[in-house]
Amino acid sequence: MDVNELREMLIQHNGLKNTDEVYTFYYDETNNIRKLYLKGSCLNVNKTDNFILAGILHKGLSTGSDYSTLFKMLNLQKSAQELKLKHIAKGDFLDMLKSDKLLLILNWLIENKFHIHYFNLNIIYWSVTDIIDSIIGELHHPFYILNHMSLKSDFYELANSNSDVFLNALHEFNYPDIPEEKAHEFCLWLIDFTCMHSCMLSDFRANVLENLVKESLRIEDLPFISGFHGRVLIDSFMIFYLRNLYLFKNSIHIFDEEKSIQDDVKDFQLTDNGMPIQNHEFVTSHNSEAVQLSDVIAGFLGKYFSYLKDVNDEQLVLDKAGLTSKQFKTLSALKHIIDVSDDVSRGFFNQVSSEGEQRRNDHFLHSVNL
Repeated sequence: MDVNELREMLIQHNGLKNTDEVYTFYYDETNNIRKLYLKGSCLNVNKTDNFILAGILHKGLSTGSDYSTLFKMLNLQKSAQELKLKHIAKGDFLDMLKSDKLLLILNWLIENKFHIHYFNLNIIYWSVTDIIDSIIGELHHPFYILNHMSLKSDFYELANSNSDVFLNALHEFNYPDIPEEKAHEFCLWLIDFTCMHSCMLSDFRANVLENLVKESLRIEDLPFISGFHGRVLIDSFMIFYLRNLYLFKNSIHIFDEEKSIQDDVKDFQLTDNGMPIQNHEFVTSHNSEAVQLSDVIAGFLGKYFSYLKDVNDEQLVLDKAGLTSKQFKTLSALKHIIDVSDDVSRGFFNQVSSEGEQRRNDHFLHSVNL
């Protein structure tokens, strides 16, 4: 696949800058369930925490920073063969904010001019909102296109709040490979489900969503919910590993070893004007201090974004107001390194999540009113 047309579209659409610069990215992941599929009224996994691919980066191909100095300050136990999040912070997100060692790492990264990057994926949101995309994509209606994020987020809230009923129906209809002869029946169910549960939305947003799903009855084909593997919601996370490889094509990308992803990426050749792009490698983490630090960042962000997914607005406000001075210092350090990184390139950050999660992030990290 030649990357330039897709890359330029991504840069122009999002107003990204500094994507041609040379950086060295380091990656680790957390909450990689590898596959997600339907099992009756539930899923094959008990926890649906957000998948995170994240880490640290610096400008250029090398850094003069001395990792050993940081690792000595962390005073890890001699039995620890390599740095992991569990050596730095434990518990849920709010507990992790109390960690002196986590604050030490964030401040060291800031002082040594490192940046951070992340991809944040709400796996349920990504799995079910193709239903809305499929309807909007066939209607070509400007209003629905303009408001696609709100519509998908509202539909996700309905599905997530009534997950047993919703997942059981998807299983019965063999989603996302709904047989052609069941498409009409699925649309009728979709309308009933939406109208039955839309009372949790404001009147205006409920009416808009209800009107959209009713339009499904006059669409002959819903392309995003047919022709796939039935009941398989996520088959691989490979495509999310590719995004930075082509967006920051002049940079070097160093990943922690992940056999299934390595094989998939190897089989998916990216090219730049016909020439193969060879800008990444997979390494053993105990040989790379930067990948080990990326484990800490990815794990911590995994706790943060899963917290934003699960918490309600009222509790979020109470949690932020109740932060201790130590917790606030760590949160401020996280905000600082994200802000500095964002100033260099917004392309360092990518997410697939609901409006509610993004709104709660803006409030908790940036003090934007809910």
